[in-house]
This record gives sequence, C-alpha cells and structure tokens, in this order.
Amino acid sequence: MKKKYSIATIMLATALTFAGCANNNEEKPANEVKEEQTTDEAAEETTEAEAPAEEEASEEEATEEEATEEEKADENSEEASEEDAEETSEETPAEMGNLVLHRAYPKEVDGAFTNVVVATSGDKIVDAIIDEYQYYEADSDYKAVPNSDGAFGEGTAEGKILGSKMDNNEAYSADMKEAGSEVTLLETYNGITDFVKGKTIAELEDFLNENDDEQILDAITGATFKSTPNLVRMIVEAAKDNTFVTSGDAENPDDVEVRYALGAPHGDKSFGNAVVAVEGDKIIAASIDEYQYLDGGTGVPGSEGGFGEGYKDSNVVLGSKLENNDMYSDLMAEKAKSTVALKDNYAAIENFVAGKTVEEVKSVIESATPGEAIDEVTGATLVDTAGYLQLIIDAVENNLRK
Repeated sequence: MKKKYSIATIMLATALTFAGCANNNEEKPANEVKEEQTTDEAAEETTEAEAPAEEEASEEEATEEEATEEEKADENSEEASEEDAEETSEETPAEMGNLVLHRAYPKEVDGAFTNVVVATSGDKIVDAIIDEYQYYEADSDYKAVPNSDGAFGEGTAEGKILGSKMDNNEAYSADMKEAGSEVTLLETYNGITDFVKGKTIAELEDFLNENDDEQILDAITGATFKSTPNLVRMIVEAAKDNTFVTSGDAENPDDVEVRYALGAPHGDKSFGNAVVAVEGDKIIAASIDEYQYLDGGTGVPGSEGGFGEGYKDSNVVLGSKLENNDMYSDLMAEKAKSTVALKDNYAAIENFVAGKTVEEVKSVIESATPGEAIDEVTGATLVDTAGYLQLIIDAVENNLRK
C-alpha cells in the first residue's frame, strides 16, 4: 500500500446544438439556457455563512474530548508534510504502486465545476472518471447532491440545488434528447474515457496537437459534446498532475476498472465522492474528497464566474477539503485538538483499503464503534472513518457509471 502525496462546465452558451453542449466545456440542456443563478439576499446572512466550516471542524474528530483522546492514542499518526506541496505536478511521487489515481479540478470552467480522476500505469491511461457539478432549479427534475436538505443546503442560493451531472444522467439526457441529441450524457462521458484508455499521455498529446476540435469530435465514437476536445485535454492534464494522488498494486493494471459514487461520509454540512480502482473483487486504490461551503476558503473552479452565482453568500464558497487542507486542518486543530491533517487522514483511509477485498473492508465497518476512530486504520483519527470506508464500498457496489 502506498502513501498519498499532496503537491501542486456548466453553462451552455446561449443555445444547444445537436451535440448537446457548449463549446467552452460547459454542457447544459436547452431548457436550462434561461437559468440565471443569482446570489439573492445571501450577503445578509453572515452568521450562517460562518457556521459550516467551524462547526464541522469541531465535529470532524467528533466531540472535542473524544477527538483529543483519539489523537493522543494514535502514536502512529504523523504531522502533515508541508514540503510535499513544493513538488512539481509533473514529477511522479516516489514509492507509488503500478496503478495511480490522479485527482484534479480543471480551472477552465465557469458555469460548473469539473472533477476528473485518471488512473494511470506508467505513462499509460488505464481509465478515467469525469463528473461535473452544476446548480439547477430546486423545483426541477434534477436530484441534489447528498445533504442538500441538511446544513449543506444552507449555503446554496434560494431556489437552487447543486447536482452532479452523472447522478442526473436520466434527467440531463432527457433534456439533451429534446434538444436533438441521440446519445445520453453517460454515453458521451464513456465515449471519451473509452477513447483514452490504453493510450499513453504522449499519444494523446500528439492527437490533440495534430487535430482541430472538429476532427477530435469525429474521432471519438459516442461523444457528441462540443466540449469533448476540452474534456480530453482535462484528462491528459489530470494524468500529469500529481497534486492529489494515491496508488496501489494491481496484478494486471489493464484489467482495472474505475468506479464512482457520491455520499455523505461525515455529518450534514458537506458531501463527498469516492473514485475506486477495482480488479476483480479487490480494491486496488481509492481517492476521496469532500466539498463544503467555506467562509474565506478557496472555492472550486468557477466560483468567481457563473458557478458562484449559485452561492447564497458570495463570500462563502464551495470548496474542496483537499484543496483547503491547511485551512480545514487548522480548524480541526483549534476545535478538536487534532494533530493529524485532514489530507493525511484521507490518505490513511485510502492506504488501508488498497489491496483489500470488499468483504474485508465491510467486516471492519461492521465491527466499528459509532463515534470512534478505527484502530485498524493506522493513521486515521477521524471518528467518522467508518463513513469514509462505506463511501468507498458504495463506489464499488453502486457505481454511478452503470
């Protein structure tokens, strides 16, 4: 099992073509073109805006007393490593397995934010996951991300919900069909990922450099988004980005399948997702992150553009906990006396599941005591460790790519 290292769309234009997407990497069905995400009277709710980050931080290690005891009890835990952040994203971290998951948040977005996770083996892409998160009307047929009916939803503008496109494949595809598309959202995503599988990063870069956008679209079976070329570019860039990576060892990396799920592993102020590389009945590697409205934090890409119009308060942005590790870990230390950074807790959980079967992980979850860390998961002091393990299992068993 290997360590994880820390270093380092979607509004349509004004109309939807048969391809079903905008040309700026933001696909949106035709009936959504008229939607304008507004901030409403969000700026007036300052006290509510400050609550999510600080309150959850105190819960992150359960109660302050429990957290302190759990942190002191874990002699194997390590302090967050600051020097890792200085490594360049192009350098492959040492001690990585033969299957590496690269998590990235492409910046070239506006009306939505994109999450890309790419599995590589050496210089070859094994598989990839693309998902895009966008605000929709609350009274629409779209499904909100987990905890939208809880404290998490308090950060969203009045009348809006945040939804994952992959989790809304049916609703989104129905709107695409009305606009003339003959393929579903998931078929487009899968067409893109099927195209990149088995190719080296260099081969894909040559392909992108030698073809214009129209030729790229023609070459990828099943992908009709006009933003398809940009999505391919995002996959290539993510494959080279080692800011958030985790790894494991597969018997045959070419047989690995990447699966994906959303969930609420901790409390009701955030939601998370897990991407899991699976070979047979064994988990090879897992990548997890959570998203929360943060006062003064770094927002996901698009926060200063169209995506940010879905915020209740423009000062309280939706942020990745991984990207806000320093801020969030400081809050954990202040509120719960934590000595282990959040990203290191995630890494410990990811390291624990690498190489284990689903049944082995389930057994650990079943034996866990609610509200306590799990001794078997070395280095993880979060009292909701079982929740993160369950999210990983959910990705394996309830794969949103199906």
